[in-house]
Amino acid sequence: MAANLLFAQSKSEDGIVYGEAGGQQLTMDYYPPAGEGPHPVVIIIHGGGFVGGTSKNGSEAYCADFLAPAGYAVFSINYRLGPKFTLQDMTSDVHRAVRFIRQNASKWNADPAHIALLGGSAGGYLSNMAGLVADSDSAVQAVVTLFGIGNWAGMNYRAQLEPIFEPLLSQKGWRNASVELSPITHVSSQAPPFLFIHGDKDEAVPLDQSIEMQKALQAAGVRADLIVIPNAPHATGSWYRVPGVPDWERMSAEWLNDVLHHKGPVGQGIRARAQQ
Repeated sequence: MAANLLFAQSKSEDGIVYGEAGGQQLTMDYYPPAGEGPHPVVIIIHGGGFVGGTSKNGSEAYCADFLAPAGYAVFSINYRLGPKFTLQDMTSDVHRAVRFIRQNASKWNADPAHIALLGGSAGGYLSNMAGLVADSDSAVQAVVTLFGIGNWAGMNYRAQLEPIFEPLLSQKGWRNASVELSPITHVSSQAPPFLFIHGDKDEAVPLDQSIEMQKALQAAGVRADLIVIPNAPHATGSWYRVPGVPDWERMSAEWLNDVLHHKGPVGQGIRARAQQ
């Protein structure tokens, strides 16, 4: 479901150019926040198996529906895709978006000191990686990861992934490349707070990926929380039809309010649940 943003105060804007790389323009969509600013920022990173998807992917863009009404300036980004481009290229695009929004924050009455990443699936890997490997200009203050990969050692997609693992794959071999490109390798005490959201029946990215990341961050002294969605498969699209799903939208908005010291109202824009 594309973001509706019934409660935002002004019009959304599509196709904002935040950079150019690899011969293509990089664009993002803006979903304006309710209430008075300055507004904390959430950057949504779509899924699509690293080779597809857009900033309008419903599983991730849906999060704008309940974050913009809570007072967050929401940006959903497009990034370069495989097999032409690599994981390093994609991570660089996320960092490029962070820098662009931070440098131009006044245009949207946004707070450049309070930026969060929110990614799902392939975008969840990118939110993990970009949140952990950043310089001072691209560092973020919080990360929300939905069903994302944290450790390539636990995945079995080598044949499909080889193009997007270059050039490290040619230089260092599969094992060393997969270690270097695993977010868990880069966990440190300097990491921002993380929230993981994951279904326990995820057929594409096992729940263990988020559990392992949570444990590694906590061992480093970093706040890391986990919301497990019982009986839920990969992606959020079907979750609202699963009886007993916890109110993860409200919980994630409240979590962001806490770690970003925001007082935005929580609750508007959340999809109706299945009958119990």
